Amino acid sequence: MKYTFSIKRNIHMYNHLLTVSDGQMRYEAIVESAPLERETMFIWLEDFGFPAAELGAIKEEMAAWFLSQGIACIFNAGKGR
Repeated sequence: MKYTFSIKRNIHMYNHLLTVSDGQMRYEAIVESAPLERETMFIWLEDFGFPAAELGAIKEEMAAWFLSQGIACIFNAGKGR
């Protein structure tokens, strides 16, 4: 994996701070627990400010990382901003 991921849980109720790094750049954004039977996170990729050229690779690695943690993820297009 090119990216490393870490999550700081419950920074505010069901909100968590997800950090993504490639060793040079660091991106952070809030992700939210989904009210589902299986642990699941809602993720808004645009909140991180990732470079457009790397977005697909980051999304794939992020999904694989969450899966390795036993967490499903749902990528959302936007928060209506």
